[in-house]
Amino acid sequence: MNRSLMALVCALSLGAFAQTNQSRTGFVENADAKNVALLVGVTYGLPGIDIDLKNVKEIAAHPGYQFDTHELWEDEGMVENVAKNLTDLSASVTSGGTLFFYFSGHGSKEGLLMQDRLMKIGEIKAAIEKGREGKAPLERLVMMFDSCYSGALLNGVRKVEHAEGNSRDSQAFADALVRELQASNRAETYWKKLFVFASSRADETSAAGYDGSAFTLNMKKAFDESVVGKAKVSEFVTKAQKYTAAQHHPVARLVPVTLGDELLVP
Repeated sequence: MNRSLMALVCALSLGAFAQTNQSRTGFVENADAKNVALLVGVTYGLPGIDIDLKNVKEIAAHPGYQFDTHELWEDEGMVENVAKNLTDLSASVTSGGTLFFYFSGHGSKEGLLMQDRLMKIGEIKAAIEKGREGKAPLERLVMMFDSCYSGALLNGVRKVEHAEGNSRDSQAFADALVRELQASNRAETYWKKLFVFASSRADETSAAGYDGSAFTLNMKKAFDESVVGKAKVSEFVTKAQKYTAAQHHPVARLVPVTLGDELLVP
């Protein structure tokens, strides 16, 4: 191969690498792949959950992500229906794509309170795994929760079954989720990279208001500012945590931790 041809090949290769590397952001691996989002809101009397879904839908619609967004609201948020949607949408993600799952409502260290019952972390994991059977792993799995004990739990609901156990346990919902997603089978069989962001620590409840829940409201504010400032994922996370600190303390888990060095959007 002559020098001119070698130089051309190297230039094309470097250009392709730069383009691919640039497309890797905190929420998606590749904006041109099929990226799918499932947003679930179940209120049980909590105000502002509809605003939460609206705010996250706006994030998912950013042209740097291009998520195909699906929503389940109130009665649609039955465990069986959420699981089916997670499985079907997980299966629909093509090569290089990302699955984004967001929930706003009541929860516990063990899972999320859907319309009919608690959906445990293991059920969420199983639904996503089922969708990836016989397929390549998701390039990226993004999961965000505005729920107790990653989120908003009213005092009057504390006695139902999803609140059993010691709420003062230092284990955060995010930690339990990440451990479960990595347990048993090799995580690489259904995802390669993971971004989990939960609204609060294990011993906290979060504030839900008519203008939206504190975590999601402040996360959207942090997102908008981070887009303008071309911030990294870690900077976005820090902003969201700072803005929410008066109410509670969001917990983020990045696998691998180098995800924090990526730009939030291209």
